Amino acid sequence: MTSPDKVPDRAKPARPFSAPDLRDLGIAALFALAALALFLFRITDPAKLNFDETHYVTATRLLMGLTDLANAEHPPLAKWLIGLGMAMFGDNPFGWRIMSALFGATLVFAGVMAARWLLATRTAAVMTGALLLLSPMLFVQSRIAMLDIFMASFLMLAFWMLAAASAGGYRSRRHVALGGVFLGCAMACKWTAFPLIAMAILFYLVARRGDWKNRNSSDPGITLLEGFGWLALGSVLAYLATFLPLMFLQHGAVPLGQIIPRQFEMLTLQSSPMASHSYQSVWWQWVLSIRPIWYFYEPVEGIQRGVLFIGNPAISWGGLLALALCLYAGISRGQRAMLAIVLLWTASVAFFIVIPKPVMFYYHYFPASLLLCFAIAAVLDRWFWRAGNRVIPALFIGFTALLFLEFYPIISAAALGDPQDFNRWMWLDSWR
Repeated sequence: MTSPDKVPDRAKPARPFSAPDLRDLGIAALFALAALALFLFRITDPAKLNFDETHYVTATRLLMGLTDLANAEHPPLAKWLIGLGMAMFGDNPFGWRIMSALFGATLVFAGVMAARWLLATRTAAVMTGALLLLSPMLFVQSRIAMLDIFMASFLMLAFWMLAAASAGGYRSRRHVALGGVFLGCAMACKWTAFPLIAMAILFYLVARRGDWKNRNSSDPGITLLEGFGWLALGSVLAYLATFLPLMFLQHGAVPLGQIIPRQFEMLTLQSSPMASHSYQSVWWQWVLSIRPIWYFYEPVEGIQRGVLFIGNPAISWGGLLALALCLYAGISRGQRAMLAIVLLWTASVAFFIVIPKPVMFYYHYFPASLLLCFAIAAVLDRWFWRAGNRVIPALFIGFTALLFLEFYPIISAAALGDPQDFNRWMWLDSWR
C-alpha cells in the first residue's frame, strides 16, 4: 500500500479554498502604503526631465491644454493621468511623477490580492507583495512620468479581478466586467498590453469551454457569451472612450468618426523605422537581464546622480528557475495556477519576438518581470513553506532585500561621490 507522503500531488485532495477576507485587504493595503512611502521618498530627484519624460511630459502639456496631439503613436490615457498630477500639483517634478507613484502603489495592492486569489494562500500573497516591493524595475517606473506603470497597474487590477472570477468559474459579473474595463484601460495606456489581454480572453474561453455544449446550464452567474462580451467588447469600449476628449483639440483633433481610422494611423507610426539607440536591446537580453538602461546619469546642481533601470538579480535570475518549476508543477502535477503564470510570462515575451517593432528596450520586459515575483512566491510557498521549511523563503526574501538596498543609490538618483561611482554596481560589462 502506498503511504500518504508518496501520493502524487495531483492525487491528493485539494486544500479547501478560503476566499480572501478583510484581513487580506488589510494586508494588501499595508503593502500599498509601504510602496507609496518608498516611491514618494525623494521622488523629485532628479529635479529635471529624464529619459522618456522628455517625450511624455511635453506631450501631456499640449494635451492638457487641448492644444495639439503630440506623441501621437501612443493612446492617450496614461498621458491624461500624468496630466492629472500636473493639474493638481503643478508642472514640476512632483507633479510629473505623483500619479506614477500612486499607480505603482495600486499595482502592489492589486498584486497582493491577485496572488491571494490565484495561489490560494495568504503566505504566497505576502511573499508576492514583498518581492514586488523589492523590484527595482517597479521602483524606477513608479518614480518617472512614463506610460508603462499605468499600463502595468491596469493589467494587475485586471489580473486581480479575473483571478477572483476564475475561482467561481468566471460566472461573477462584477469581476469579469471590471476585468474587461481594466484590460481596456491598460491598452489605452500602451499597446504592449495586448498579449496579456489576449491571454486573459483565451483563459476565459478555455475555462468555460464546457458551456458551449451545455447552453441550458442552470449554474448561477453570467452566461459564457455575456462574459466574453464584457472581456472583449467591454475592453474595446473602455479603450475607445479614452479618445473622446481628443475631439476638442485645437490642432490635430480626432472627430468621433475618425477614432477607428486613428488606430491604423497609430499602427503605422508604431511600425515606422526608428533611429538606432545605444540602449536598444532584444528579448533574450531582457530575460537574461544583461542590457539595463541608464535613464539618467549626470550632475544636477553639482551633485552626481543616476537612475539605472535594472532588475533585482535575485528576481530576474531566480525567477527563471521558478518559472521552470512552475512549468513542471503545472504539467506533471496539475497545478493550473502555476501553469497560468508561465503562460502569461511567455505570452508577454513572445509578443516582442514576433511583432515588427524596429527598436525595443528593456522596459518592454516590465510586465513580464512582475510575473517573476508571482512565480517565485508560488515556488517558495508550495515547495518550502507548506512543507514546514520557513528558512529558505526567509533567506531568499532577505537576500533579495539586501540586493535592493545595494542597488538603491543608483535606482533612486541618490547623491554619488563622483562620475566614476557607477562602476561599483557594474557586475557585467554589458550593464555599462
